Amino acid sequence: MKKLEQIIANNARASNSGRRVGLRGGRARIMLLTLTTLLVLFVFYTQPPVQAAIGALLDKLPRP
Repeated sequence: MKKLEQIIANNARASNSGRRVGLRGGRARIMLLTLTTLLVLFVFYTQPPVQAAIGALLDKLPRP
């Protein structure tokens, strides 16, 4: 039984001690959120009605 207990103990440790890889880190999440936001803004801004509305708002701003 001792050999079986060692195998079980080693497998339990190996599964718990593994580092998380992929998009689970803090920096990676922020980068993914930033890129997604920029993509959504780009797609949103390229629509002609949105461009017209933003252009109208910018024309109302006083110029120096």
